[in-house]
Amino acid sequence: KFPTEKFVLNLEKLKYISSTGLRAILRLGKLKKKNLQLVEASREVYEVFDTSGFTKIINIQKALRKISADNLIELGRGTSGIVYKLDDENILKVYNSNWNFENVAKERANSQAAFVEGISTAISYDVVKVGDNFGIIYEMINADTLEKVMLEDVSKIEEHSRRFAEFIKEQHAVETDFEDAKQRLISNSEKAPIYSAEDLKVVRQFLETVPNCKNFCHGDLNLTNILLQNGQMIMIDMGEISSGHPVFDLSWIYFMYVIRAKSAQRKGVKNPMGPKIMPDIMWKTFAQTYFNTKDEKIIEHYERKILPYSLIQVLNATITRPLPKEACEYYKKILLNEFERGIIPVNF
Repeated sequence: KFPTEKFVLNLEKLKYISSTGLRAILRLGKLKKKNLQLVEASREVYEVFDTSGFTKIINIQKALRKISADNLIELGRGTSGIVYKLDDENILKVYNSNWNFENVAKERANSQAAFVEGISTAISYDVVKVGDNFGIIYEMINADTLEKVMLEDVSKIEEHSRRFAEFIKEQHAVETDFEDAKQRLISNSEKAPIYSAEDLKVVRQFLETVPNCKNFCHGDLNLTNILLQNGQMIMIDMGEISSGHPVFDLSWIYFMYVIRAKSAQRKGVKNPMGPKIMPDIMWKTFAQTYFNTKDEKIIEHYERKILPYSLIQVLNATITRPLPKEACEYYKKILLNEFERGIIPVNF
């Protein structure tokens, strides 16, 4: 008899498997049904499982290539990990220790799926093991982030903001079948500790009013996740991509470069992006381009529409990235005030 929970069989030392061995695995798989998992299968052993059809009925993980980052040149750091130059054609992104294999594999799968769908993103290759952490090998892109480009030449902020809006609008026009953005947001709201039962009921009712759409959504749109290579914009960090209404992406941009900036100003903290960029120039130019209007009243109307989604997303983010209690209560208060003012339907 085997335990009822997941049963993991490590094949690290298995060099060869015969038909007798395959039948034994098959019997074990029938006993365990969906709970059997085979890990660390060598490429040769995995190929036997794959050609015999076992990979379609049993969860089998190929042994990961092991890479050392000790002598690699560091290219940059982000909230999820460190990027190194692997060679002249590839980079290696090593994820932080809180990223498990499933999360890293999901990001790689998302990147590949988005690329196939025609989304402008980097080509991703293998998931690898780097010490105790996991990583992904990507194509080498000799490019700077849009944030860096903007900060280096403030005279071109409006130009880059317009192009950023045009690019995002173009990506939003692509219809995809990724995870449903609205249902993900509802699910995350239910996990967020900030809401009371009554708050959660109102939040859920509000999110349910969003039209069902299949538009591509990045899920973490900000200027550091856009690379500029020879004039072409490329998205990176595809772990949160989904299908849904563009309001979910637009509201996150609005939070990053308007709400957060105003919150910092309220606390007397210097805007980390620089006072010349957000929100006076960057967001205003972005919104005018995306919504195709320079009418300030119409822009304000759109801002009122997307504001509640911005607040819900930042409050939901406390599931993995805790915010100070004061900030949570501040954002929640604004959200509830918006609900009292009345919901403006999303119709763009």
